[in-house]
Amino acid sequence: MKYLDIESFRTLNTRLSFPTTSGDRHVLGRIEAYSCKAAGTDKKLYRYLENKYQEELEEAKALTPEQSSLTNIASPFGPLTQPASRKMLFYLIATLNASFPDYDFSSLNADQFTKEPSPDYCLKSISTTLLNVGCPATLKTSRMWDSIDDVINIDECDVYSYMPDPESDPYEAEGPVWSFNYFFLNRNLKRIVFFTCRCISNLDELDNTSDQELVFGDLIDEPARPDLYPVPSYARKEMSIGGGLRL
Repeated sequence: MKYLDIESFRTLNTRLSFPTTSGDRHVLGRIEAYSCKAAGTDKKLYRYLENKYQEELEEAKALTPEQSSLTNIASPFGPLTQPASRKMLFYLIATLNASFPDYDFSSLNADQFTKEPSPDYCLKSISTTLLNVGCPATLKTSRMWDSIDDVINIDECDVYSYMPDPESDPYEAEGPVWSFNYFFLNRNLKRIVFFTCRCISNLDELDNTSDQELVFGDLIDEPARPDLYPVPSYARKEMSIGGGLRL
């Protein structure tokens, strides 16, 4: 996956780090764009995932349909027997690997991702979450969704979310109060916008951390790209989603 340096995203990301209204937590998020063009490491990952699938397929032949996970799991990408479905899984795993280079997500399975009902549902969910925790006025006036739409054409996207278990959560060491990971995939453009965000407590290690460290990512061992914002799948289901919210 090729990282696309989008100027408007760099501006947004500088505004995606802010204290919550309560003052005892901090929101950190970032938005990144990637081309689906495979790089050298991506080709190795794709071959690995294909070999892994073929091995699982051979093992499944000895099982009944009820026993086989390949037939039991409802893939959000469609039947994994179809190469196009496995390619979608590859795109999301490759995006995670690119966004979190210190982690390896190659062991993830299709059932760890969810296809969201619609792009509009995700827009309202994310907007509601950020407004509820007190996003700053500078973010409200930056027309976040218009900037994202210019890059990805949101209405043409399939949107997937990833809710990691503790073993595969890149934010686990921070003990986030909540987090979310959304992938906006435009098949025609062959492009993905990845929107990741988390909310962490100020009461622990943040007590001794400066605002500058929070904004520029010195607190965590992540890429030097601007780092900032979150909302988890379980939180989406619990929040009331109103219409007409725009950031």
